[in-house]
Amino acid sequence: MMWPDKYRILRHCLLATGASAAAVAASAGVLISPVVVELSSPRHPIAVTVTNDGDRPVTFQADTLTWQQVEGVDRFESTDELLVVPPMVQVPPKTSQIFRVMPRSPVPSPSERAYRLVLEDISEAAAPAAGQAAITFRLSHNLPVMIAPAGKVLNALRWKPCTKEPAGQQAVCLRILNAGNRRVKFESLTVAGEGWQQVLSLGAGENVLAGAQREWLVPLADGQAGGVQGVQIKTARGETLQAQSGGF
Repeated sequence: MMWPDKYRILRHCLLATGASAAAVAASAGVLISPVVVELSSPRHPIAVTVTNDGDRPVTFQADTLTWQQVEGVDRFESTDELLVVPPMVQVPPKTSQIFRVMPRSPVPSPSERAYRLVLEDISEAAAPAAGQAAITFRLSHNLPVMIAPAGKVLNALRWKPCTKEPAGQQAVCLRILNAGNRRVKFESLTVAGEGWQQVLSLGAGENVLAGAQREWLVPLADGQAGGVQGVQIKTARGETLQAQSGGF
């Protein structure tokens, strides 16, 4: 991932993209809901609730980044295209704070727009007890912000072979383009050839933004030779999508 310089130095950064990240945030005394911010319209703000479940006040500073994918690599750049209110606030113990998020310019887009909302803990470190050393952990909560495309949602995936060399294994390399207008979170790929098929599980899933491409190596078993004839994707939304060959 390519981060702006100010975020490359963070050593304790939560990439809050699902339930597991929410569980980590809870264990640190902070609860955030939702962990994926989805705006159905650029004209309507959405509320993000941060609950300080700890016993000390926590000060948060909000920042926003654009989110792009270039050759399969996530890239982030600072932006003022999103408005976050309040931009900075102290949350007392056992209380909650609502951040409202919306675009500064409510212009519809034919494709989903992708950003990140960074809620950085900038609280002052507590003074250590006399004669004791102290270690302070500050968390930066990093939430995806997605603004829905105008008009009808279109799912369209395309695939073609790629040239990545497998390291000491029999595998097939696939490059997949999200030619639709909304991100797709891949949970698994099913690759089929003549008389065989192989499934690649992607664990917690991998996002491919609208218009972006990713490559995967799919390990093959003995006898699974020959060209790929079909590629099917299972998504985090429970969809099963058939990718079309070529076209990019």
